[in-house]
Amino acid sequence: MPEPYFSPEQLDETGSPAWINALGGEEYDPNHLIHVVRDLEPADALEVLGVDRQAIGPCVLPTRNPDDRTSLARLAIAPLNPTVVLIAARIGDWTLIYDDLGETGYLWHLEQRPPVEAAEALSAKGTVAATSNVAMTGHIGFTYAVDGNILFWRSHDEFDPDLDDAPAEARAATESAGTIDAEFDDGVTMRTICALTGLPRTLAELREIPLMIAPYDSRPQLFRSPGLLFDTP
Repeated sequence: MPEPYFSPEQLDETGSPAWINALGGEEYDPNHLIHVVRDLEPADALEVLGVDRQAIGPCVLPTRNPDDRTSLARLAIAPLNPTVVLIAARIGDWTLIYDDLGETGYLWHLEQRPPVEAAEALSAKGTVAATSNVAMTGHIGFTYAVDGNILFWRSHDEFDPDLDDAPAEARAATESAGTIDAEFDDGVTMRTICALTGLPRTLAELREIPLMIAPYDSRPQLFRSPGLLFDTP
């Protein structure tokens, strides 16, 4: 087995990389996701997700006050208060996108049925893409796609999926994610996506990378008050 990508002190009590949950804040249970795509620039990747290119700007992560439970992503984009905040960066051959609400797993703005998964669309524009998500419902997932086709995925119910048919790169990342001594390993998919792409191991490392930030509203009708969903006489 390969050496685990993370050391124990770089993980939180759920087994997730501590820097990822630090980005998400403490206002809610974790409900966020990470996309990665190879051979596609950050602005182009954000555009695939439905972001207006004109809305993308540079990002400096603030220092959170001890009593502030808001996500660092949301603090960084203030005074704007969009439905979703996306942070992007180029790391080697890969682009990283962090979604502070976990809303971009499917590309709802395309209005296709069934909806297109982000990993499919990103890999179609780049070469390889993956998505890792953690939801407040307890669901976790990891999806790996090449040239617009999903080739490998794992979910909360499959901590030990059959790796024999997995692409070599995805299999190696899954093995490097390692295991933790806990009944439920809620951080395994986040560790996997970090191991796949060589993402930072700490928040301090992330702060050293040039970052971009963008507001995102993919399904505004779901977040408006009910009275705004219908025409009124």
